[in-house]
Amino acid sequence: MKNIKFLILSSLIIFLFTSCAGVITIKEPKISGGKAAEKQYVPKKPPVLFEDFEAGTVIGGYSYANTAGGASAKYMISNPDNPDEKAHSGRFCSKAIYNTGTNADWGCGFGSQSVYGSFIDAKDREYISIWVKAPKGLKFYIFCNEAFANGADGEYWNSPDITGIGDWKLYEIPMETFYKNIYSGNQSGNNMVDMTGIGTVGAQIGGAQGEGLLLIDDIYFK
Repeated sequence: MKNIKFLILSSLIIFLFTSCAGVITIKEPKISGGKAAEKQYVPKKPPVLFEDFEAGTVIGGYSYANTAGGASAKYMISNPDNPDEKAHSGRFCSKAIYNTGTNADWGCGFGSQSVYGSFIDAKDREYISIWVKAPKGLKFYIFCNEAFANGADGEYWNSPDITGIGDWKLYEIPMETFYKNIYSGNQSGNNMVDMTGIGTVGAQIGGAQGEGLLLIDDIYFK
């Protein structure tokens, strides 16, 4: 009798767990959220190069900062003769000299276009692959801004938060985890990441984290 009761109870528990598989969660657009998952993706198509900085310049480079909180940033090409600015591969990478200020709300950001065109068509690619060398523990996120071209409608997208390790690290972030920036970019778009027209890639660092140097290299969509 006890064995029969145990079998019935076990069957009920299994049914309850398996019946929850269809639960759906909906994400609301926001600046960034959560933490980028450590997940290895197998490319289904050849990678599309956005920028490797081997032209020795940062095309359309820009920076912005919470100046009211004392933050600042400069974005430029690296100095290959400086060992602290050694690229991940090749001779050059990009570098950001930053000061995140004293306001914890936000600090500074920087980005650039591609030397290979005013936009990059990364149709059917599923994630961004980017090498970053950031101070250990530094909190930041990657952003991908659409151009108004090739079917893209100028929306801006931000990744979940990621953390520097103090050395070069490859971050492979699924585009499906990016959140729409509701403060910048086109707010009347299709609310979808249009991979056919990626115009700008960069990073934003959270506030009140001190000052330092952040390097970016070998940006691909896979």
